[in-house]
Amino acid sequence: MYPHIPKKASEIKEGEFFYIPLSNGSFACGRLLAIEKKSGRKTKSILVGLHDWAGENYPTKEDIHNCAIIEQGVMHINSIGHVGGQVIGFKPLSEDNLEPMPQFEAGYLIQGFDNLGEIPTEEYDNYTRRVTYGLNVIRLKAEHHFIKNS
Repeated sequence: MYPHIPKKASEIKEGEFFYIPLSNGSFACGRLLAIEKKSGRKTKSILVGLHDWAGENYPTKEDIHNCAIIEQGVMHINSIGHVGGQVIGFKPLSEDNLEPMPQFEAGYLIQGFDNLGEIPTEEYDNYTRRVTYGLNVIRLKAEHHFIKNS
């Protein structure tokens, strides 16, 4: 089953992790935090987190154990393959005490893909803004964190 480049929502599950090749030959690690569902069916929109990890080899379960998520965003499932990555393993989010970070979008508090309701403007600073990544953005975010700032 691993490694694979997912093309259909039925080929993924929350907790899977994937490598992101970086320009210096090293790798970053993304984690599937949530899958959007409409009418009970998975869509190709996924919420991913970027682990605070980079290394010379593909990430392992041990590498990302209790490793923080430093950014999260919604992206299309095809982004994993587009950046040259592959899903290489599964680790339940609960093993790392991970869950999607609450974010705000258009006046609403969102956790994963669940709308938790409206929030007042003065509470916006308590959360990050929900962002949607284009096909290459997860790699660009990883480059910013692990290459440009090193």
